[in-house]
Amino acid sequence: MATYGERIQPIKGALATKTHWGFDLDDTLHEFRKASSIAAAAVFEYLAAKTENSSSKTRPTIEDLKATYSQILTRTTSNAFSDGRTSDEYRSDRFTTLMQAHNLLPLPVSEGSIIKPLLTLYRDTLLCSLKLKPGASELVSLLKSLGKTVIIITEGPQDAQTWTLKHLGIADKVDVLMTSNHVGKSKTEGLFGEVLKRLGVQAENMVFVGDNVKRDVEPARAEGIMAVLFDEEASVRIEGAEGEKGWKVNSLWKLKELLEGDTFYK
Repeated sequence: MATYGERIQPIKGALATKTHWGFDLDDTLHEFRKASSIAAAAVFEYLAAKTENSSSKTRPTIEDLKATYSQILTRTTSNAFSDGRTSDEYRSDRFTTLMQAHNLLPLPVSEGSIIKPLLTLYRDTLLCSLKLKPGASELVSLLKSLGKTVIIITEGPQDAQTWTLKHLGIADKVDVLMTSNHVGKSKTEGLFGEVLKRLGVQAENMVFVGDNVKRDVEPARAEGIMAVLFDEEASVRIEGAEGEKGWKVNSLWKLKELLEGDTFYK
């Protein structure tokens, strides 16, 4: 039976040949779930405080608002933002639906007086909560020093992802940003193939790193792209007989080490 080190070598060799490195953004390069949850919580607290002196027996609690917002997110993100609208438009719709669900605003909605403060609060809180995953900046910096092309392939509003890269401090390390919002296709509906076509890149020259099996790994592999599952809860392991076609890593630092030489699992 081959040792782990022997099985790692084909992966290291395969990575060395890749000229283009693609990454998902949210929850791969930065802590999106944590940051967005904190930002949403600030909105819930604001709305709850606005109604705490209300005489209504049905005024919502923070937990009520959180539960309703979760349902709204599930319904409204199913198209993976592929309809081309801006982040403020998506958020305005979500906050309006949330407030309507709990009878917190009259109709028609006066966005200037009611929704805009929520948008500002959400964005400002999100900004303060943005945080790169450990090793993310160092990994993309190493890739640039090696002459690799760094591509962000992600689902989300183009303006929001551009803003996120800027405020995470890695925009200058990214060569191309491709979003479902800009391309008009989700990852499961052809985004990866469209990226290859638009950039004129052969699938065998690209590797893609993402945190979701269904939306990252499987559609990338379906296009012939080497895909790496980033799973912080897992042990690093190779799956299948041909390790370079199916494997996962639980740290971006370890992925960086694979590129640097023989320091991986001494």
